Amino acid sequence: MKKVLVLLLALVMACASFTSCGCQEINDLEKIQESGKLVVGVTVYKPMDYIDEETGEWTGFDAELAQAFAERLGVKCQIVIITWANKVAELNSNQIDLVWNGMTASDELGESIDFSVPYAKNAQVAVVKKGSSLTKDSIKNAKIAVEDGSAGHTVAEETIGATNIAKLTAMNDALNEVKGGTSEVAIIDLTMAESIVGKGEYADLEILSGASYGEEIFAVGLRKGSDLKAELDAFLKEKYADGTLAKLAEKYQVVLNEDALK
Repeated sequence: MKKVLVLLLALVMACASFTSCGCQEINDLEKIQESGKLVVGVTVYKPMDYIDEETGEWTGFDAELAQAFAERLGVKCQIVIITWANKVAELNSNQIDLVWNGMTASDELGESIDFSVPYAKNAQVAVVKKGSSLTKDSIKNAKIAVEDGSAGHTVAEETIGATNIAKLTAMNDALNEVKGGTSEVAIIDLTMAESIVGKGEYADLEILSGASYGEEIFAVGLRKGSDLKAELDAFLKEKYADGTLAKLAEKYQVVLNEDALK
């Protein structure tokens, strides 16, 4: 009897280990096709995901790809706004199926979720008001605005070593802090900065010369062990091969991670 109990305990522990390591496959594909929709979590992040002012519809590099992927699966694409700091919780609680929003594929984040093939490149930059006297070396003593839980947040804390950090819900909020004078610096994605800084409502802001941090890769976030990954990777590589990604990259000024997509 004791031997049987020991054996059962060993099996339970083995199953728990198997699940926790992310080895257990999750049947997301069947669930999505049965529901008839692919739920994609985003923040408003131009040029990746944003609302077209004329049509009122979602557009952007990532939004167009997400919609095309949903069509490939034979379902509708439902794009929903999430709180970036809660992206892992929303994904793992099945509130969304994918995080597709210019997301940096970091080792730390990879402990909680899976990534698609990395499809684009990015970096973090400092944005200040035009005419600011701040330099790359002096911004550590300034008040810095970041999107909570973002790569910019990590750079502000670990790379710059700033101590006065305002944690906002979205990168646009960080820019608005600088625009309004509440913060002196925003650390945001280069992809977004090049798209909107110095233009329109952010015409009085600029990217601080020399304040660029690291090279990052963008990937789509999935639940650990999701069977959707194989479909998604195949889709991204197919769209690279047929030139679709190149056209979108030119349209939205995004740098592709070509080595990973070939």
